[in-house]
Amino acid sequence: MIHNPVFFHVDLDAFFASVEQLDNPAYRGKPVIVGGLGKRGVVSTASYEARKFGVHSAMPIGRARALCPHGIFLKTRMQRYYEKSKEIMEIFKNFSPDIQQLSVDEAFLDMSGTEKIFGNTEAAARLLKNAVFEQTGLRVSVGAASNKYIAKIASGQSKPDGLLVVPPGREAAFMQSLRLSDVWGIGGKTRARLAEAGLTTIAEILKQQESVLQLIIGNAAGTFLYQAVRGDMAHVFNEDRKSHSISTERTFETDLHERDEISDVLFQLSAELMCRILDEHIQSRTVHIKIRYADFTTISAQQSGALINDSADLYERARQLFFSRFDAALSVRLIGIGVDVGSDNSQLELFASEKAAKKRKLEEAVLNIAKKNKDVKIIQARLLPPQE
Repeated sequence: MIHNPVFFHVDLDAFFASVEQLDNPAYRGKPVIVGGLGKRGVVSTASYEARKFGVHSAMPIGRARALCPHGIFLKTRMQRYYEKSKEIMEIFKNFSPDIQQLSVDEAFLDMSGTEKIFGNTEAAARLLKNAVFEQTGLRVSVGAASNKYIAKIASGQSKPDGLLVVPPGREAAFMQSLRLSDVWGIGGKTRARLAEAGLTTIAEILKQQESVLQLIIGNAAGTFLYQAVRGDMAHVFNEDRKSHSISTERTFETDLHERDEISDVLFQLSAELMCRILDEHIQSRTVHIKIRYADFTTISAQQSGALINDSADLYERARQLFFSRFDAALSVRLIGIGVDVGSDNSQLELFASEKAAKKRKLEEAVLNIAKKNKDVKIIQARLLPPQE
């Protein structure tokens, strides 16, 4: 039997800040900003209370302090966030066998053919939302649609703690109901170039030929926008998913330019990914990075070397690889890092040296302590970004 495709995009609302508010009731209802607290750090997550002051992810921490001087500023506790993320991903497995985890706080679920088990799309989404809240105390937003791209935008439109279903055949109408700023993947610089050409609404863009949009914002971005406003995006997020790799990525509300800000994001992504590497007992020699610029040019690169043993090692290798490919003349819309996984994890390679083995054991011990003592903050000099 052929089933109509149904995808959920599930987004953990203001995830890092929500975990902090869950663990410390005194923070609830207050503006919480989580990120790198050094002079050159950036915001990882801002609670919805903090967002009312204009604070958003990837914003320099100094700017966030200026906008929200009475906010509660907290350093990231990546092990704790990964622990809660893992709990939620386990819940997802009760709803779908096909889960595509994009990062620590969002995932796609292929719900095609599950109607007889969970009911219609809306009923299934409500069951999932309730299960997550009852078992973890955290809220999620769910977007549901016939393709992943529309589902992702729908979840964003439903925040916080919302649910939005786009019925099959209504993708184009849904896209046309949005503001241009709601179109995922189209950043501020691209919108500015469109505005210079007199295009400020989706209705105006729909009247343009693909070739015209390409002339205004570039070939890749023009094609993307032409398809996006029509809801014709079944191919997006369906890139070849390596069965022997794990990765995480982040898309920014405001494009990044400064090396220090980019370095801080790479550090946060490295810490997030290393939690998963250790928890799943993975060993890898290969780091890969992805850079997507504001004009939609995407650069991917990988590099192999010695075994990756700790967060500092992963961060330094990802940082060096990133900046070896980085074009400083362009602004960055998305950053991703990942590692290749050996084809047989049951037969782990011997560490290259006793020193490397000790480093990894120490990292694993720190992770275990953090898991067992969620209120204990463990600060390791080697895990702090160089600027801090």
